Amino acid sequence: MKRKKNKICATQINLVYALIPLAVIVSFFPKGHLELWTNQFHNPVFDFFFFYWTHLGDAFLFVWLIPIVALKRLSYGIFMTISALLQGLVIAICKKGIFKGAPRPAEFLQGVDFHQVPGLNLHHWNSFPSGHTATAMGIATALMLIFHKDKSLKNAFLVTGLLVAFSRVYLMQHFYLDILVGSLVGIGCTWAARELTLRYFSKKAFRKSLLKTKTSKAHIRKIKQQIMAKQKAA
Repeated sequence: MKRKKNKICATQINLVYALIPLAVIVSFFPKGHLELWTNQFHNPVFDFFFFYWTHLGDAFLFVWLIPIVALKRLSYGIFMTISALLQGLVIAICKKGIFKGAPRPAEFLQGVDFHQVPGLNLHHWNSFPSGHTATAMGIATALMLIFHKDKSLKNAFLVTGLLVAFSRVYLMQHFYLDILVGSLVGIGCTWAARELTLRYFSKKAFRKSLLKTKTSKAHIRKIKQQIMAKQKAA
């Protein structure tokens, strides 16, 4: 992993600049009002889409992604592992410690009539911050750093993460403040993981692709030698 190539892009920085004031503004609204306003725009198509899309914020997704990016470059796998551990630690401290027992919309809005997506199991406690959002935005940020050359991919990763974040409010699993802070946690932990990776795992040995084995290199060298031999013979 190289600092110049895998640099934090302006899109990520601008997003953080937008999230911080939004979180401050939202904190002044009466709790539950913005969520109930959003809830009135439900429809069957959105219900179906967000019911499944929200699972892209499951922490288990790291188990699949880490080996895949490690094949591209070992340092990428280390980077995402550190990011996952940092996010998990911060979310655990918040949910199980500092903000333990914080009510979710289903608990806070008891007695209020709102739309519930059919088949969805609504959680009631440990609302702040949103773990799914932290995971989704953390993964999106990490993949934007890894695939920094492809603008289309970077945009796709960002939109994916933002839609997961919104799904948590649409499904009435979280408040807006939960997802805004969750987004900041995911992005911040990924940036911290980047710095740790660059500091301790930036040597050439960690920048190797696991797909490029010694055998394949030897095979390529042999082919080059054969081509050079044919050119000399000609």
